[in-house]
Amino acid sequence: MRRRGKPKGYGLVLAGGGCKGVYQIGAWRALREMDIPIECVVGTSVGAMNGALVALGCYDGAVELWKNMSIEKGFQFPEPLKAPDDLFSLKNAGIIVKELWKNHGLDITPLRRALEELIDEEALRASPVEYGLVTFEVTGKRGRELYKDQIPPGRMMDYIMASAAYPGLKRPEIDGKTFLDGGLHDNVPVKMLLRRHCDNIVVVNIGDSDLPADLDPRLNLHHIKPRDSLGKAFAFRPETAESKMTMGRYDALRSFGRLAGEWMYFNPIEYRSLQAELGEEMVSGLECAARLFGMDNLRRCSTAAFIRELRECDRISREKYRTFRSRTVLPSMAKGLASGQSKEYGLTSDLLLQFAEEMLADGDHPRALEIARKAAPDLLRAAEAMNTLRRRIGPAE
Repeated sequence: MRRRGKPKGYGLVLAGGGCKGVYQIGAWRALREMDIPIECVVGTSVGAMNGALVALGCYDGAVELWKNMSIEKGFQFPEPLKAPDDLFSLKNAGIIVKELWKNHGLDITPLRRALEELIDEEALRASPVEYGLVTFEVTGKRGRELYKDQIPPGRMMDYIMASAAYPGLKRPEIDGKTFLDGGLHDNVPVKMLLRRHCDNIVVVNIGDSDLPADLDPRLNLHHIKPRDSLGKAFAFRPETAESKMTMGRYDALRSFGRLAGEWMYFNPIEYRSLQAELGEEMVSGLECAARLFGMDNLRRCSTAAFIRELRECDRISREKYRTFRSRTVLPSMAKGLASGQSKEYGLTSDLLLQFAEEMLADGDHPRALEIARKAAPDLLRAAEAMNTLRRRIGPAE
């Protein structure tokens, strides 16, 4: 959604999503690089935490916090977890149930202390950037949308933690009222932002909720949302923080037209040229193929390098597929795939792509193709695009 005219200040909406909030820090980096001025920021749950850091301009502190965050640094447990990277793993069920029974929820005091080192209430109130958060008041059974001037003095951090009180965590109590995660009310609080900032909006959405359906289509709104999975909300893996930040950065740059592509990240001029040469549908299919081949997409890729690497991936994959086919009966495999037994054949995504390419080239399995088009349309698009590419420029040597 775009409105013509040179944009001025922007309002920023940060959705909730647990440790996936590290993606928002990458998007913030891109906004800084593009000199996008933020006048107002509202957030839910982890978005409320990150929003406070944005309002304070505490970028370096935010990067340091989330790059080094782990279950042990965010939660307090009386005994070691069986799966330290994934809080709600079945392996941790016994410890979590014990904490829920004994302490009425999991203790996130370590995370609060880490945030208190970065978020100074007086500085946040004095910031020229407007700040607001969403929480859910259990006592009154209602959502609460609060800007900083509506939060009582000395209670700012209490309300930030109340916004992030995910079910299963200890319920914060403020002035005799208990609270839960703001995602129970509004995980993507665009309408809250619109109460104080009516135009030029950036939404960084890391949850499952979509934008409100009744927004004004004339809004200059950039919706930044990952096209690849960020994992589970409570699967803390510090080693993946950098890549998730990079994804957020690149997705933000793409939203503002600085990069282009569906899966890869290209120079926009090069990308449009490739679409003009091959057709938009084929380029989209080739990007699907890149994903199935497992190509690294977290980089700025030239279109020439993209085609070259695709052909090399195809060559390697075809060699693997020949070995696979030598010990597999195709008709029985097609029936097995149709009945959902792909794991029994050890088919990786690149081998599935070669199988689809072979079916398309042979044209002898219309029923299997029909099923595949319904069950895996991207797979068929990728196979058609790769077959066309091979016909146009020949197979890789």
